[in-house]
Amino acid sequence: MNQSVQKSLLAFTVITLTIISSPYHIVAQNSDSFITTSNVEAEIVPRYPRGDAEYYITTQEKSVDLLLTNSEILLQFTDNYLDNIASEIKSENDLEDSTHFAAVLRSALSSGIQKLLDRAISIPLNEIEEIYYENGRLVMINREGEEMFEDTDIDGVKIMEDFSRRDAARFIAEAEIRMI
Repeated sequence: MNQSVQKSLLAFTVITLTIISSPYHIVAQNSDSFITTSNVEAEIVPRYPRGDAEYYITTQEKSVDLLLTNSEILLQFTDNYLDNIASEIKSENDLEDSTHFAAVLRSALSSGIQKLLDRAISIPLNEIEEIYYENGRLVMINREGEEMFEDTDIDGVKIMEDFSRRDAARFIAEAEIRMI
């Protein structure tokens, strides 16, 4: 498995496992270490179709969508990013193996990886105290005054710093209407 797929899987796996084991914590990747970034009720949910969202924005790297509904904000990998990961996994699975067992094992693992990444993190709007854009990044503050996803990165790019100022401003305006 190539390094990009491994990093994406690692970031999402840590976030997912932390939420599942303790629904009040979201964990973010910070280089090779992981830190707790917030106490918030969040859950892992099936991917949410962009077309069903009230509003959404995508990182400039085209790796993550931030979607807004009337009751929640969802963070998920983009369809394009998931397609790229699937293509990379498939090309690795197409390599000749020395044994049939290795091919079967790699296929099973890649299927599991794709299912794990094909999810979203849902945060209820009532868990968000404040949302704004500052110093080149989108900032979401939870009810305890802690910044959410502050250090979460994909392939070395911090997610909250990868939204354009214009997109973030529009998203904030739409979110604030629903947070009232």
